[in-house]
Amino acid sequence: MQISALADSGRPNLACDATLGFDADMSFCLLLLNGSLRGTQGNSARLLQRAAQALPASWHGDALCLADYHGTVEALAERLSSADAFLIGSGVYWGSWGSPLQRFLEVMSSYELSRCFLGKPAGALISADSVGGLDVAQRLLGAFSLLGCLLPPLSSVVLSRAACAATAADPEANADVWQLEDLPIVVQNLVLAQGFAGSPWATWPVRKLARVEGEYPAHGALSAGLEQFG
Repeated sequence: MQISALADSGRPNLACDATLGFDADMSFCLLLLNGSLRGTQGNSARLLQRAAQALPASWHGDALCLADYHGTVEALAERLSSADAFLIGSGVYWGSWGSPLQRFLEVMSSYELSRCFLGKPAGALISADSVGGLDVAQRLLGAFSLLGCLLPPLSSVVLSRAACAATAADPEANADVWQLEDLPIVVQNLVLAQGFAGSPWATWPVRKLARVEGEYPAHGALSAGLEQFG
């Protein structure tokens, strides 16, 4: 599926500083986490770019393409810590998200409940050929919830080639199908939820994994310091 209809929809930008009550002197960051196999050339990059256009003036988007990341784990952790909210994009590959995003979860699991994730709103933008996207979005946001993120209402959009084609043929018959025009709703809810980020969240104890250090290991074996059997 290729998403090319990126022109303005005519709908108002719902995320504006005046209506959301943000201080004009404050600045916030939405981390646009691209977990697609196609990196900057795929639908995830296009959807994240489109979503960033709905940010209020006090916010900016920081695009992070995992397929192309070549920095250190420590630098990545600092980038996560500096973000105020996350919007995660991925295609659907055999019923799951992209391998760059899976690798990210494996490498960064040791930062569970840390300042990288705790209390920060997270949303998901999923693209698919036909079916399976909703299940991927639900499981992905479940994983980020366990990392410590806050899940606002209506914080995911799933766009499929089949749904886009059906809507083009009969817009009224598919009014309840996710559309590109729904992206500002996700962005607004992430922005609103950021107001709760500083709450004194209760946490349960977690088993601390060994943190990977140095160059980000995009490939190869990982050791989390867990016991071996046999």
